[in-house]
Amino acid sequence: MWADYFEEKTAVFNAKSTRDRYEKAGRYLQNFMREAGRHHALAAPEHIERYLTGLRDGDIGRRNQSRKLQTVYFEYFQPLEGFYTWLQWHTEHPHVYHPVLMAVVEGGFTREVWDRKLEQNDKR
Repeated sequence: MWADYFEEKTAVFNAKSTRDRYEKAGRYLQNFMREAGRHHALAAPEHIERYLTGLRDGDIGRRNQSRKLQTVYFEYFQPLEGFYTWLQWHTEHPHVYHPVLMAVVEGGFTREVWDRKLEQNDKR
């Protein structure tokens, strides 16, 4: 499913940097969810929180390389949130919940990343 989302998203924004960013975000998410024993489209809010904190703390991707809030937001959260929004509008992949938004409501680091999104939107 990520491949379908990736192709649709990068067809609109077909820059190498966008393709690289979405490819990496998808690969990291799929690996994380595989290790959690679930399909990447079926994440629960706690998976989202663990995924984002794992990225921040350097436990996902290049080991022992922590990431700043802005990096987690831009490189990983944007594609992740977009993926679950995309799923809700594609009936071939029925999806009735948005685990990213549910994780935001629960607070934690996901909420911090969301707040960064709101700050970025205020600058526009």
